[in-house]
Amino acid sequence: MTESDIRILLVDDHDLVLQGLRRIVECSLPEVRHVLTASTGQEVMQLSASGRFDLYVLDIELPDMSGLDVIRSVRRSDPAARIIVNTMHEELWFVKDLLQARVEGILFKSVNASFITEAIRRVLQGGTYYCPYAEHVRTLLRRSDGGPREELTQREMDVLKKISEGKNTQEIAAELCLSVNTIDTHRRHLLEKLEARNVADLIMTAIARGIIPIRRE
Repeated sequence: MTESDIRILLVDDHDLVLQGLRRIVECSLPEVRHVLTASTGQEVMQLSASGRFDLYVLDIELPDMSGLDVIRSVRRSDPAARIIVNTMHEELWFVKDLLQARVEGILFKSVNASFITEAIRRVLQGGTYYCPYAEHVRTLLRRSDGGPREELTQREMDVLKKISEGKNTQEIAAELCLSVNTIDTHRRHLLEKLEARNVADLIMTAIARGIIPIRRE
């Protein structure tokens, strides 16, 4: 297959975004001659049924069906298809769902156009491309699949829950009827046990490992 045979399907329900993506691809990847667009999940199904695509660049929010359902359907019809998700949603649970769906790329709509070009090139060449935040979540997920780790005590779980709710040390101490020094000790133990660098990393690691539930808002 030559570069001119590459077929790309761009999917977004906002025409302005869709045409912008198309222009980026056509201007920065002139060797790609076949660039089609779709704005609904049904259009994706129809187009993919009429011929395979080497790459799908899609938004996860479509008007007629879930983007995750679109991804699953594409995978069933063409297991070799490569998928980049271009989304405005940066929530941890959202990124985790995309990684578990094994998409080859994750981009946020706030990125510069050059990142889109780089992602497309890399994924078409057989690689992957995840924006830095998505890569960090992927690292946490890989870490969570490791071997046995030290269990948290019930009190550490209590403190972790309060931390995830945004409570500071003084608030946690008052609510749990413990001293500030005791809370600081529990916080330090949590950071050590979960191998986290700071509070934000602690919460993300705890969510990735399933220790605390994800709040889907």
